[in-house]
Amino acid sequence: MVGGPKYAAVAGAYRRRGSDRDAIEAEVEARNRPPLETDITAIYSQGDGIVAWQACIDRCAPNVAHVEVKTTHLGLGLLPAVFRIAAARLAR
Repeated sequence: MVGGPKYAAVAGAYRRRGSDRDAIEAEVEARNRPPLETDITAIYSQGDGIVAWQACIDRCAPNVAHVEVKTTHLGLGLLPAVFRIAAARLAR
C-alpha cells in the first residue's frame, strides 16, 4: 500500500497515538525507490472502505498491473474473481 497507514481507516488512531504519519509515508516512499524487479499485480476496490483505493495505485514501479474488483475490504479475501485473477497471474 502506497503511503502506509496515512491512507487507511486507521489513520486517526495513528494520529491519536502521536505517530507521525508523514514520516511513516516518507519511509514507505524511501523503501519503494528501488522498485521491485518482479511483476506485480495490485488488486484493489474503490468500495474497500478501509484503504483508500488511490493508495493501491503504484506509480513507482513500471511492472505493476492494477486490477480493480467490485467488493469490500474483507471481500477481497473471499471474492472468487480475486482468486481467479491471482491464479491467472501466477500461472504466467
